[in-house]
Amino acid sequence: MSKQTPNPVAYTYGPPPTGSTAHSIPHPEPISAATYHIAGILTTVFGLNELPQGTTDVAVLWLLHPRLQTQKCMAPFAAHFITEWNNHSSKHPKSKKGLIAVSFDQRNHGTRQVSAIANEAWRSGNEHHAQDMFSSYAGTALDTSLLLDYLSGYVFPHSERRIVQNLVMGISLGGHAAWHCVMQDPRITAAIVTIGCPDYSRLMADRARLSKRKTWLDTQGREFLGSSDFPPALVEAVRKSDPAGLLWSGSGLNRRPGQEHLHDEITSEEKAKIMPTMVRCFGNKRILNLSGGSDKLVNYSHSKPFLDWLKKSIGKGGWFEGGDLYLEDIVYEGVGHDVPPAMVEPMVKFVIETLDGEQHITQSKL
Repeated sequence: MSKQTPNPVAYTYGPPPTGSTAHSIPHPEPISAATYHIAGILTTVFGLNELPQGTTDVAVLWLLHPRLQTQKCMAPFAAHFITEWNNHSSKHPKSKKGLIAVSFDQRNHGTRQVSAIANEAWRSGNEHHAQDMFSSYAGTALDTSLLLDYLSGYVFPHSERRIVQNLVMGISLGGHAAWHCVMQDPRITAAIVTIGCPDYSRLMADRARLSKRKTWLDTQGREFLGSSDFPPALVEAVRKSDPAGLLWSGSGLNRRPGQEHLHDEITSEEKAKIMPTMVRCFGNKRILNLSGGSDKLVNYSHSKPFLDWLKKSIGKGGWFEGGDLYLEDIVYEGVGHDVPPAMVEPMVKFVIETLDGEQHITQSKL
């Protein structure tokens, strides 16, 4: 594994079967897990045996792992969330939905790896880092939708239950993908983005600066986008599916990174251009964004401009106030590129509230 990118969930849960450590929470008791071969992808489904008897409606929590990890590291999250939901629903008769979770190896990871160097960064010798990373997690979002198409045919082949709700939780690379999932697939209505970023151009431009890439140094970043490290084809791909790329450039606003004019009101003409995209991507959606205030790999400063813009648009008097987008943005001061136990509690709360259908709009810093 790259020395540059340690496992961000290495200490989230204590080692099984014992309890917690000083920096972790107890490892949850294992739950049922079944592996299916779906569309060429080995797919693990958690919690089928734990579905309450008589349950007909089921929600699915899609779990997307970090870069340089595999789906295996998401198993404790599946067990924790499903156990918490089953405990909650047993005490609340109105909470009749069942919950299962699904994990799979992201593209070029685990059982799907075809090139080890393609998962590395510039500093580790990967000259195509920007293209490789974006295409990997954009592809994972597509894979999530593909698996969703066929999942019920494998787990409920006789239509004995129906999938009525889909949520996604992603960490790091999986967090980037979670933004794509919730924006691009109307069946996915909620996302927990953990140490991920919605602005790929800004994230990678700064990474090029820190990596002392010639493409950034020669013009102090002014011509990085469109350079050999961030080719025109990648610029166009970002415009099509990256949250900031799509909303600020691909939707008709045509605003370049660093020129978003975040505190300017958009014109009526701009609103007409962007509104269909906003409704499609964010209408009636729920997002929990969790970041480390001291994260050097995916620094919150790269997410903040887009998140501030989004908060302004849905706030009181904002131009998308009635779009029913719930956005909770929490920054954990002193936390790096990790998922400490403090992040897990709001995740569980978010899942339970989402399954129960509760709506809030909050922003906070911890």
